[in-house]
Formats: sequence, structure tokens, C-alpha cells
Amino acid sequence: MNPLSLLLQGMALGISAASSPGPFQAFLINQTLILGFRRSAGIAFAPLIADIPIVLTILLLLERLPEGWLRWINLAGGLWLLYLTWKLWSVWRVRRALEEAPDANPGEGVSSTPRPRWASGLAHGILMNALSPGPYTFWTLVNGPILISALRQGWGLGVTFLLGFYGALTLGFLSIAALFHQARRLGPDVVRRLTFLSILILALFAGYLLKNALWG
Repeated sequence: MNPLSLLLQGMALGISAASSPGPFQAFLINQTLILGFRRSAGIAFAPLIADIPIVLTILLLLERLPEGWLRWINLAGGLWLLYLTWKLWSVWRVRRALEEAPDANPGEGVSSTPRPRWASGLAHGILMNALSPGPYTFWTLVNGPILISALRQGWGLGVTFLLGFYGALTLGFLSIAALFHQARRLGPDVVRRLTFLSILILALFAGYLLKNALWG
């Protein structure tokens, strides 16, 4: 292994992870459509923090984890997604009612609902990432073995791989947020439908995780 190949490998995996549909990506899209790029951009940085205990745990226990550990992650993630879906659905209904009110002023729906700060988006993103099974399976099956192999040849190689992966992952999520921020210019009706679609996707992922947790 050489530093350049590890850097490119990490970047390729980071781009792949960012572009793969999942609950984290759906949550990022939903918050971008509602709050805009500036207030939702913090979510893109959540894996940089949330993945630290995941990576350390998997590196230390990759060969010793019990077989049923992923089911508990699926169960916790599914329940959290159900709660988040209900919360986002409630906000969506309030916004729709405000926007469709006959005497509503332009932008009233946006200003009448809570607009969390950048740090709040980061905190929600960290919790979402921690309760998603994706990082656990990805690091167990893909990134973990690569990183262990690189670290055995030198810490510098391991750091190079991590820089490539998380640099591409974060830029990928920021690009997705920027893309859907531009979609807000298509008008309130389009944004409302896209927001509803992202909520529906979260609900489907919640059902999928609960199915895996309960029935395998």
C-alpha cells in the first residue's frame, strides 16, 4: 500500500457512502428543504464526531462482537426514526396549514416554525448517525479491514485513508445539501412535496430497520 492509493481508495469509499440512500441522507435532505443550506450544513459534519466511538469499538472488537449486536442497533435506530418521522410529519402539517391559509403572508409558514441553529442540526445529525446501522456495518465489512491493514504498515497510512474517506464523505453530504437548497427555488408546492417524500422515505427506513431487528 502507498499513501496515494489509500487516499484515493478512501475518497472513493467516501463518495460512495455519501451518495448511498439511507436514513441519514434522507434526514439531511429533509432539513435542507425546510431550513436551507446554512442551517442544515452542520448535519454533514456529524459523522466526523459520531463515528469516533464506532470506529474505535470496531477496530478493537472486530473479531469479538456477538452475532446479535446489529439487531439492537437496528431496533434503536428504527424506534428513533419512527419518532423523528412523527416529529417531522407534525411540523410539515403545521407548515402546510400556514402556507395554505387564505390570509397567510408570504414566508409566514417558514417564520412560524422553529428554525434550529447550525449546532442543533449537528447534534441531531450525530444522534441520527449513531443510531443508524449503516456506519456499523460499513466499518465492520469494508472500512475496518482496510484501516487495520493500513495501520499495521504505519499510522501515517491509516491517517491518510481516514482523511480521504471523511473528506470525501463530508464534501459529498455538503454537495447534496447545496443541491436540495437550490430545489427550494422551485416554489413552495415543490418544496412541500419533496419534504413529504423525504419524510416518507424516513418512515420506510424505520420499518426496514425494525423488520431486521425483530425478524432478521
